[in-house]
Amino acid sequence: MFHKLRLKRAGPLAGVLALALTLVPAASAGGAYSDPAGDNASAGDITALKVSGSKATGQFTFNIAGSGLSSSDDVPTFLYIDSDANPLTGDIQSLGADYAFIVGQSSYASAHYNGSTWVDTTFPTARVLGGSGGLFILINKSDLGGTSDVNFWAESFDTVGKKWDDAPNDGAFNYSLDADGPLINSVDLQTAPAAGPKAGKRFVVTPTGLKLPPDGRSTPTPITPESYSCTAKLGAKTLAGSGTGSCTFAIPKKKSRGKALKVTVTVVYEGVTTSFAYGFKVH
Repeated sequence: MFHKLRLKRAGPLAGVLALALTLVPAASAGGAYSDPAGDNASAGDITALKVSGSKATGQFTFNIAGSGLSSSDDVPTFLYIDSDANPLTGDIQSLGADYAFIVGQSSYASAHYNGSTWVDTTFPTARVLGGSGGLFILINKSDLGGTSDVNFWAESFDTVGKKWDDAPNDGAFNYSLDADGPLINSVDLQTAPAAGPKAGKRFVVTPTGLKLPPDGRSTPTPITPESYSCTAKLGAKTLAGSGTGSCTFAIPKKKSRGKALKVTVTVVYEGVTTSFAYGFKVH
């Protein structure tokens, strides 16, 4: 991980602390990401991040919330942005990040990874704000290589005690301007029966995992939706679902063999609701 950015004095940052809530522009719902409380030792405790954006303007707003964040210049808060959502490019030791911010109590710094080292850089569209709502870092995609899809992670770091709190604890979060939250590329399904729907039998659909861009986790585990729901049509007829998420369907015994069953699965994850349609043939 990278902690070599040097804080530089930034008088305007101290001046806008009380104004942060009025200066941060209204944004859409955005992605909501959480981090466990109380895992920070002597560093600040990051408990939540929220990212919102505008597809029309390309504006990103990162909000880092918690307690004791940037309480002094010795306990700063970092934000790392991987602009191509690929942990194998950029600074590998920083999970592929190629843009970074460090925010102290009344000072901040920013940098860009040039392929071999971090270089202090001032981004024309960037603003760093703070207040009762936590830290706000605003930057336009024009300063991030024109990207609309990023990975990111935050860290509070006690530079004296060498303690830290990463959010997330492993890997990185993802945010897409198009999705206004994490980019869910697909959903892994489990069905019962596994061979597909059968006439006169119950058919159960269960989302078992979500496919997001690579996030650099050291111990990959399935990413599961926070909640899910289903709707289904057998030909032109809507089937009523039951069970968890209304994802269990009773397939009619008569006049259903050979017909197409369309199941739409809607998943909710980190502030985003996304739907995917799947087709089956009744046996």
